[in-house]
Amino acid sequence: MIDYEVTLSTIAQSIKQNDIRKLTALLARGNVISLAAGAPSAETFPIEELAEISARVIRENGVTALQYGPTRGNRSLVEHVVETMRARGATESSASRVVLTTGSQQGLDLTARILIDPGDVAIVELPGYIGGIIALHNAGAELVGVRQDTEGISIAHLRETLDRLRREGRRVKLIYTIPNFQNPSGVTLSAVRRKDLISIAQDYNLLIIEDDPYYELNFDGDVRPDALVAMDASQVIYLSSFSKVLAPGLRTAWMFAPDEIAAKCELAKEGADLSSSVLDQAIVAEAARSGLIEKRLPHIRQFYHLRCQSMLDALEHNAPEGATWTRPLGGFFILMQIEGINAANALPRAIEEGVAYVPGQPFFVDGSGSSTLRLAYSKESPEKIKEGIEILCRVLKS
Repeated sequence: MIDYEVTLSTIAQSIKQNDIRKLTALLARGNVISLAAGAPSAETFPIEELAEISARVIRENGVTALQYGPTRGNRSLVEHVVETMRARGATESSASRVVLTTGSQQGLDLTARILIDPGDVAIVELPGYIGGIIALHNAGAELVGVRQDTEGISIAHLRETLDRLRREGRRVKLIYTIPNFQNPSGVTLSAVRRKDLISIAQDYNLLIIEDDPYYELNFDGDVRPDALVAMDASQVIYLSSFSKVLAPGLRTAWMFAPDEIAAKCELAKEGADLSSSVLDQAIVAEAARSGLIEKRLPHIRQFYHLRCQSMLDALEHNAPEGATWTRPLGGFFILMQIEGINAANALPRAIEEGVAYVPGQPFFVDGSGSSTLRLAYSKESPEKIKEGIEILCRVLKS
C-alpha cells in the first residue's frame, strides 16, 4: 500500500488548512449574527441585470463565450482593464501587462510561484491577509512580518527588518501589501508612506505585490489615494478584482505587471487552468461596457459606509474599557484589540451567545495578535450589527 505522506512533495506536506476556513462549520449556525464573514453582501449583487446580461451573452455570443479562450483573457475585458489602470494612474498601461485571473487569489498564487524559491523571504504586514500569506507559504517562502499602525506598514520597522535580513545574508524577494482598507485591519496606507515604500523597493531592489481588491469601496468616492503602481510600474505587481463591485461568484480578477512578469504568469496559468471562465469574463465585460458597474458604485459605497458607521457607533457605546479599534475609510473590516483576552478562546462563548467574529492571531505570521479580533460589517444589516456588537462586548467584558 502506498505511503502517501512519503509520496507527497515537500511543498505539499507543508500546505496547511486556512485557519479561517477551519471556522466554517463553527460559524454555520443560522441563528448567529456573523461579524466574521468577509465577503460582499448578496444585497449588493445586481441579480436581475446579470441574469439579463448572461442570457444575452449566451444567445448572441455563445459560440465563443462557451468555448475555451485565450489564457490572457477576454480581449474586450483586457482593454477595459487597460483603461481602468490608466484611470488609477498607471499611464503606461497596455494589454501586454494584463492577465485576467480566476479571482485575485489565483493572481497571488501565480505571482508567488514564479517569484519564490524555497527559503526566499517575503515581507508581509502584521497583521496580513491570510490568503496572501497562504499563497506565499505554499510557494516555499519564509514569511517575515512588519508592524502596522494607523497609517499602514511601519517604514522604520521595514527598513530595520530589511537591514537585519541583509546582514544575515537572506534573500528577500518581495513585499506584500494591501494598501487600501486592509484585510484584516481596515487601515489605509498614508500618502507619505506610499512614497517611502516605493523608495524602499527601489533601494533594496524588491518587487511589491499591491493587492487592491477594495479600491472602489472608499466611502468618499471622490477621494482615492494614489496606487503604488502609479508611482513606479516597474517595481509593482498590481492585483484587483470585480468580486467586490459586481459578484464574487463570477471569479474574475486581474493582474497588472511588468511585461516580463505578466508573460511568465501567463505561462504558469496555462499550466494551471488554460484560462479563466470565458463565460464569466464575457458577462463581466458586458457589465462593464453597459455601465452597470460604474452606475452601482455610489450605492455600494453608501451600503458599506452605513454598516461601518453602525459598527463604529456600537463599539463606542459598548466596548470594554481599554479596547481599541481601527476606523476604516472603506472596505469591510475593523480590527479590535483588547489586552488581556485570548480572542480564540472567547469565540465559542460568543457563538453560544449568538455572535461570531474571526480571531486575529492567524493573520500574524509572528504568532502575535492573540488579543485581536477581526470584525466584518459587510454581511449583516445595521440593526444586526448593533445587536451583534452589544452581545460581543458583553461576552468580552465577562
